Amino acid sequence: MVNDVGIYCSEKYVHYINRKKNREAFRRVEENMAEMNAIFSEMSEDFLIEDYKMMKVVRKRINQARNEIEDIDESKSEVKKGKGTAQGVFFCNFFVVPTNRLRVYDLQQDKLKEIGLSIKVFTRINKKLYKCVELDLLNETLANSKWIDPNYLDYDFFLYRENIYPYLLRAIRLATRLLDDDDAKVIFNDEIGWVDNFYGRDDSGYLRYIKDFRGYKWMESEDMPIEIDPLKFNAVIFLKAVQGLIHKSEFLEMDNSSKLQEGFIGWENETTWAIKFSLVKSHVASEVKRAGRNFKIDSKIYAFLYKQGILFIDGDVKGDFRPDKKFGNGNKRAFVLDKMRFHEFIEENQHIIE
Repeated sequence: MVNDVGIYCSEKYVHYINRKKNREAFRRVEENMAEMNAIFSEMSEDFLIEDYKMMKVVRKRINQARNEIEDIDESKSEVKKGKGTAQGVFFCNFFVVPTNRLRVYDLQQDKLKEIGLSIKVFTRINKKLYKCVELDLLNETLANSKWIDPNYLDYDFFLYRENIYPYLLRAIRLATRLLDDDDAKVIFNDEIGWVDNFYGRDDSGYLRYIKDFRGYKWMESEDMPIEIDPLKFNAVIFLKAVQGLIHKSEFLEMDNSSKLQEGFIGWENETTWAIKFSLVKSHVASEVKRAGRNFKIDSKIYAFLYKQGILFIDGDVKGDFRPDKKFGNGNKRAFVLDKMRFHEFIEENQHIIE
């Protein structure tokens, strides 16, 4: 149970991103600006991030916007000419990138409620340096501009005109389109706090989640959560989905060079399955989504299966590799699985998802 979610939104993290020392992070900031401007343009909204500052521009709704910006002091607002015929006014010297939705899980009703956003707020100190503040804001905090204050946000961040804060809030809400639905931090218990990935309640009544890159399951009647290897947990889910595909499909003999017909997904012999990789990936992704799971199928899963002796790969698992391997006479590629290790792994570890 969560008594006061506000106390979990009191911390902030301030750091700097240097073009030379943090090249990848600096590049990502520039990408964020481009992505957000693309969203604003696609939605025909009168916002623009230019020179790292948020701007209210006059594009399509000139008459609507004119009265809102014409009386703003030009020296403070830095009125500029944009590209084409767009004319606008800066209303703050920063831009906001949403990173996670904040949600509370109600243990009695088994429902998620969206309560706010995790955000990163960027301003540029000079051409080589960004200042970034990371913090969690509840919806009631976002509702007005009081959080843009040196005591709450930080120094160097300014809102030039308070009465145009609704436009900044609108821009922040639009920017949540950068997020996937599963980009959420969830809280359901005061002792546990925020969790990074929340899978919900399973058939046994356990809540499953990941926190600090470790997997857990927890029930209200238990004092301490039970730790689970998240990669092993995801691997079991992955293999169970593949198992479902195998059970409802047909295979050609491994030495059969015929093309796959409808209902056939690959080739097999006594020890091995070789399944068309695109069928595996699409089927598992569909099953994971249908079951309400939210892990991503990526190279970490494939590397783990290889290390368990289940999957054959091409390449070096510590570097570049392909999860689809050449087999037979070498002119075909497939997702090649060891039958014995496949069944052994599921039998040994199925209890962690029950």
